Amino acid sequence: MRISDKIVAGFLLAALLTLSPSPVRAATNIGRADLGADPLATDTDFITDSGPLVINSTKLAVMKKAFTDDASGTEIVSGSSVVKGTIVKFMIYLDNSTNAQATDVRFIDLMDLTAFTYQANSLRWNNLVTASAAPVATIFTDTNAGASLALTDAISNADVGSVDVTQVPNARITFGAVTVQANAQVNIPAGKIVSFLYRARIN
Repeated sequence: MRISDKIVAGFLLAALLTLSPSPVRAATNIGRADLGADPLATDTDFITDSGPLVINSTKLAVMKKAFTDDASGTEIVSGSSVVKGTIVKFMIYLDNSTNAQATDVRFIDLMDLTAFTYQANSLRWNNLVTASAAPVATIFTDTNAGASLALTDAISNADVGSVDVTQVPNARITFGAVTVQANAQVNIPAGKIVSFLYRARIN
């Protein structure tokens, strides 16, 4: 079967971020004093105009990728055909390239149960150790092994992820304090990447 639409289908991001859209945009706010002409050439009376105040906003984009079920980091590109019964590793990540923390980030990944079977106890995350702008290979290594941490499938605030395969027709995989399936809160420090990984069999 083709995997292209299944990689992205039903993937939702509910992110409550302190930042927001791409490309980087500048919002300029300028306050000036309109006190008439300054009579002193040397400006010793300190009547001056302020400089502009610039505030930038950046959109944090979510990426989802598929890999072979090993430690090689071999990516399965969108549009690839794979054999029925193949196990695939899915990785979801968000790069906070800004100098401000992204607070209370929430992901919901809906997995079509007719097309995929979630592999129990396969949730992992990179524990926020990956630096911004890291290549995909590094993000995968940090999430697949490296400094990654295993997550339980159970729905609780004991860790940052959970899986509910009783939802039909789509299993619900959530990360962060999602209202319908709450986990521990996810905050992404400035200059860091948060990433999650799980395994699924193609039916």
